[in-house]
Amino acid sequence: MTDIKKDEEKILRDLERAEDDIEQGNLERAEKDAEKALEEIKQAEHKHLITIIVDGNNRQVHSGKWIVRELKEALGIDQVKVLAEITPHGLKDLDDNAEITPHEHEKFITHARSGGAS
Repeated sequence: MTDIKKDEEKILRDLERAEDDIEQGNLERAEKDAEKALEEIKQAEHKHLITIIVDGNNRQVHSGKWIVRELKEALGIDQVKVLAEITPHGLKDLDDNAEITPHEHEKFITHARSGGAS
């Protein structure tokens, strides 16, 4: 089981406990369980951020799989630009509909699309 899955299950258990507490009329305990779940959400979000480098700038994103256009949107990159991965073999342009899994300190650049109509 992945760390993310474990975190999700722990948060859900706390929220379910809070819901049970509310049904039983124990609002003080429900509030504590809900606060605990909220703190776990914050910790999980922080724990699962990675740093990637885009156009020479460090940017933080959530780890895991991304659709390229959604990653560009999250990073504030103009959708008309191409996001390219910097590899040992050169630049690899990423299709906007491709799914990628960025890794810590992976490097990317953006550039204008080429091959327009003449």
